[in-house]
Amino acid sequence: MSRFWRSLAFAALALAVAAAPSLAQPITVAPGNDGWVTPANSSQIDLGVFPINAFFGPGSVVTPQIVSLSGAPLAPGLGSIDTLLVRNPPPVTFNLIPETKTFPVEIKALRLRGNVNINGTNFQLTVALSSTPSGPGTITATRLTPDGGRFNSSFPVLPKLVFIEVGNPGNRVDIDCAVAACPSPLILGANNVCWEVAFGPNGFNPATKGITPIAAGIGVDGDFDGVNDYVTVGRKQAGWPGLEFHQGYDPTPPWPLCGGTGESSHDHAVYSLTHKVRPPRDCATQTGTGTLGSDTDVAGGKATAIDANGTAVTATPSRLCTYQTTTATELQPNTDTTLTTGKKQPAGGKKAPGKPVQDNQQQ
Repeated sequence: MSRFWRSLAFAALALAVAAAPSLAQPITVAPGNDGWVTPANSSQIDLGVFPINAFFGPGSVVTPQIVSLSGAPLAPGLGSIDTLLVRNPPPVTFNLIPETKTFPVEIKALRLRGNVNINGTNFQLTVALSSTPSGPGTITATRLTPDGGRFNSSFPVLPKLVFIEVGNPGNRVDIDCAVAACPSPLILGANNVCWEVAFGPNGFNPATKGITPIAAGIGVDGDFDGVNDYVTVGRKQAGWPGLEFHQGYDPTPPWPLCGGTGESSHDHAVYSLTHKVRPPRDCATQTGTGTLGSDTDVAGGKATAIDANGTAVTATPSRLCTYQTTTATELQPNTDTTLTTGKKQPAGGKKAPGKPVQDNQQQ
């Protein structure tokens, strides 16, 4: 064989070896909860595609039709988290680099807030989940480094729109898209988002990034009716082997911005809706040791919001987690969240006001 052909064969072999998955220290991702935060006024929803006239009367005037939305904390103990998901058992083990695995995910709670005027009356709009479960979806995660990589996700979301008159909480209207004539179900999807396991081969410590811990046993009112309908299992579900799964963090130390550009969003033509999310940070970066609470607590302020009855409330956020001597950057994953349409359902009706919920607006 000539030198040319020997060189070509060697180059082809080298490329084949480089492309082949390599054995690596196995990591097992435990099932558990994941949380997201929606930045202020970063999302929006078009009320023109919802059956407003069926609930507020024919020819209702809606101002604005496209409403800006901000995240509102779901429950005491969850910090600034406004979107809660669960990855159900079994645990998932990665043995190679690269290697792709698919595992189930389901949304359990959602809380987005905005303000709208309908027929001359001011309402606080809360976008929550339907009282009917949304159903399971999937995360397809690829391991690209010793303890992380990128993932895509897709799962259905049945929303509920709750309108509470400002100053008159007895005037509450629920549009539950499981029974109302909404373009539903929606599909919530995230593309090319980073993931990282805690305390894996690279030693990622979520406390140094101020990540909100999710403990087991926290009651959450996912459909905003004043009654807790879900109990958290924790970031790492008890009783199952494996490591915590963290979304939005580049799996290469020092874990910089995922994608390097922060947040991205997607508009869907039917809904004219955007939704941006990022990992929650409820402990500000400081020097020293001790405990800090949420962003407003760190700033020395108090959170003022409108509760489930439309009443202004002021509260000091609870203390959530410890911080360490470190320099951390708030990380914003490159997410692409999409809402798509499905079949319509028959129209629903009004609902009586629910039990008051302490649900402080994120500042």
